[in-house]
Amino acid sequence: MKNLTLYTHPKSRGMSVVWMLKECGATFDTVLISYDDTTKSTDHLAVKSADYLAVNPMGKVPALKADDAVITETAAIITFLAEQFPERGLIPAADSLARGEYYRWLCFAINLEYAAFDRFFQVPSDALRRKGIGYGDLDTAFGVLRNHLAQHDFIVGKQFSALDLYYTMLLVQFTRVKPVEGIACDVFDAYIARHTARPAFGETMAWVEKEMAKMGIAQ
Repeated sequence: MKNLTLYTHPKSRGMSVVWMLKECGATFDTVLISYDDTTKSTDHLAVKSADYLAVNPMGKVPALKADDAVITETAAIITFLAEQFPERGLIPAADSLARGEYYRWLCFAINLEYAAFDRFFQVPSDALRRKGIGYGDLDTAFGVLRNHLAQHDFIVGKQFSALDLYYTMLLVQFTRVKPVEGIACDVFDAYIARHTARPAFGETMAWVEKEMAKMGIAQ
């Protein structure tokens, strides 16, 4: 397996990548990234430091380095990892129709995130915007997901995949961390509970607590 180095902040989208790494049973190094642009700590890099911008010019976390290749964007990272550890069964087979469904829901999640943030920040919407933007409107987009999960325990197929990890964390973000009006419901609560009961999620939360303490960040 490639040498893996994760650049992340403990309380960021990088939590999804840590969870995925633990689901894969992967060995990885961690470089902690601070949101403080002026930090001089030797224990972590500032998010806008030259050293980190050389890894991810966007100055965003997480980023994963696999040997000399850098992968950014959480959805891309977890899909890459699922493909690197096929024995874990975290992505449908490449030659299956289910892989197409996987890609569909992977891309659909991006629409959900934009829809949620637009409502969170109270971005005005009208008929022209709803017609032109990919997600249409939040109620329709999250309604599609709600109806799907009302009938399926998993996003794709009949077992846990990288997509369930990604969607679980997305729903945690918008129903608990930054609650967005019109998203929370019993279907999503049940889905979150089902997948956060996995041992690797508990290991991830322990990792978060340990790394936050290392950075001197209060819980």
